[in-house]
Amino acid sequence: MLKIIIADDDPFTLEGIIGAISWDELGIGKVFKASNGSKAFDIARREHPQLLLTDVRMPKMDGIELATAYRELDPNCQIIFISGFSDKQYLKSAIKLRAVSYVEKPIEISELQDALRLAVSQTRLTKLHSNTEPNSFSAAMPLISSELALAIIKPQTDKERINELTTLAGYTFPARMRLQTLLVKVRKKNMLKQEQMEMTSSYIYGLVTSLLTESNTTGIAAVKDESHIVIHLYVASGILDDLRDAADRFSSNLLDILPDKDIVFLALGKPAIGLTGAVDSYHTAIIALQHMFYNGYSVYTYNENQAPAYPFNTQLVTMFGEHLSRNEIDQALRLISSLTFDIKQYKNTMVNSVKDIYFQLLITLIRLSGDRGIRLFDNADNSGLLWNMMNEFDTLNELKGFLVMKVERYAALITEQSPYSGIVNGILQFVHDHYANADLSIGQISAHTLLTTSYLCNRFKQETGQTINQYITNYRIEKAKELLRDPSRKVADVSISVGYNNGDYFAKCFRKITGSNPSEYREELGG
Repeated sequence: MLKIIIADDDPFTLEGIIGAISWDELGIGKVFKASNGSKAFDIARREHPQLLLTDVRMPKMDGIELATAYRELDPNCQIIFISGFSDKQYLKSAIKLRAVSYVEKPIEISELQDALRLAVSQTRLTKLHSNTEPNSFSAAMPLISSELALAIIKPQTDKERINELTTLAGYTFPARMRLQTLLVKVRKKNMLKQEQMEMTSSYIYGLVTSLLTESNTTGIAAVKDESHIVIHLYVASGILDDLRDAADRFSSNLLDILPDKDIVFLALGKPAIGLTGAVDSYHTAIIALQHMFYNGYSVYTYNENQAPAYPFNTQLVTMFGEHLSRNEIDQALRLISSLTFDIKQYKNTMVNSVKDIYFQLLITLIRLSGDRGIRLFDNADNSGLLWNMMNEFDTLNELKGFLVMKVERYAALITEQSPYSGIVNGILQFVHDHYANADLSIGQISAHTLLTTSYLCNRFKQETGQTINQYITNYRIEKAKELLRDPSRKVADVSISVGYNNGDYFAKCFRKITGSNPSEYREELGG
């Protein structure tokens, strides 16, 4: 197991790094810490760690001085600098000392993990490179190949490093070869499909490497992180059709050997020429992967679609809240379905932007639930946890299904709270959903509920104290009052929108309930 020393004068950063990293998984057995460069150097001389993670600016001895001094004792030590300052002179020193990486504060743990993984890998490569035993070096081939697969997708990787890894792995890449990056996303186990089996990226990577070994397909692969595997498929012939055939065949074979093919998405970037084209192919594979969110396919190939992003109207969130507050559950569900359909027409929209839209709807639902004393989540006050939960979904349909499920749960709890029976609640809901229909009648409600009109009328009057027709009229006028707040709407249009084809009759009903005709009511609002 390897050793690492971490030097930082900020105790919160120091303890945060130590607690956030799974050191055993990286192959690091001992972690030493120091609050300044001088203390770190004393520990380093005593413990001889293979890895040094140090802040640049520290008292007594800064990170550059520490790294320079320890590099003299151990030329093979792998160095990672961290700093909150963009100081060109420090960056030049880091380059001169051949640091593995330079991580800026505030530290992204995923970025730091990548840097540590690379440092560990280079430590092992250095050790193997000095070992003259052929069998040991041969055993390192998968590791070298993985390092190469990751190195060629990072624009900052220097050409010398790529050439070194290529030579160590024994590869010969023709300058005009065709290459295509395949990005495998290991989906999260989501709450809508609990029977889905768990598979780790390491497990799937094992299947990938076996497939590359056993098939006629040439390629190199690596685990990028816990959710993604990068595979670079290539054909030495440089013939595009050969590459496409190889990519199609490999994708099909990989899905065939997976115990559960629904657990992964496979995204193919655009074909490129030469090893230097891997960066572009990889980035287009990321774009293709985004389309999985909309399509839910197992395999998707990048195409040059430059369609615009979805033009979100925040008024939809307001409408959603109004539907829920008025118990118009069917309208709220239709809004979700319509929104989902519309978004699918704009597949170049960033996934996080789409998730934010549904997150706003969810927060609206939670707020209204709280107002009514309904608890839909245990941690409804923690927006961070709620966002993380929404972020678990890998497809738009899953996101929609989750929100629909919560709206339906909200409706069920509202019904439980209602002072009315299920029959009367059913009548109320039908009126809310169809008040704009001029032909709405007790007969329609009777046909919908399969109950006689006399029973419905008696039951409704008994529980609510008013007749069904009175309730319909009152509800329509309340809706009309809301619409009249918009000065751009004509009174005649408002009349039709609330179920009155006859404007005079609408005005008569409106005056009877409010004491004013529609035009007078609008003037009162303005004045």
